[in-house]
Amino acid sequence: MDVNKGQKKSGMSEINLTSLVDVCLTLVIIFMVTSPLVMQSGIKISTPSIGKASQKKGETEMKANIHLKPHGLVQFNGREIDDASFADSLRIFLAASKEKLVVISADGEVMHDRVIAVMDEAKQCGAKKLSLIRRK
Repeated sequence: MDVNKGQKKSGMSEINLTSLVDVCLTLVIIFMVTSPLVMQSGIKISTPSIGKASQKKGETEMKANIHLKPHGLVQFNGREIDDASFADSLRIFLAASKEKLVVISADGEVMHDRVIAVMDEAKQCGAKKLSLIRRK
């Protein structure tokens, strides 16, 4: 006769922690590798306040005014300029500027990627402050 005939067969009652630890360590490694990539680049944007705007009326600091028009046309301080000489002109202007401020505006038909590309180019040319404005 079988002694274990009346007893139920018990399953495995222990939790296998090895696979759980492997998954957690893999996730930690993935986060460690990707976190520098997420925080690598960024553009700081601050909104102007009315108090600061009224104080700066008396100052005559040079600033680069860039206006983007449809079909790739760029206006730099009121003059139309081609893309080939835009970076050089901006670099020379920012070298002479004290605050290195660039003000960018665009017509409604201009795509966002074009505005971002001009912002990136301005940063590469030495702009310290970027400002986006909307013309009426």
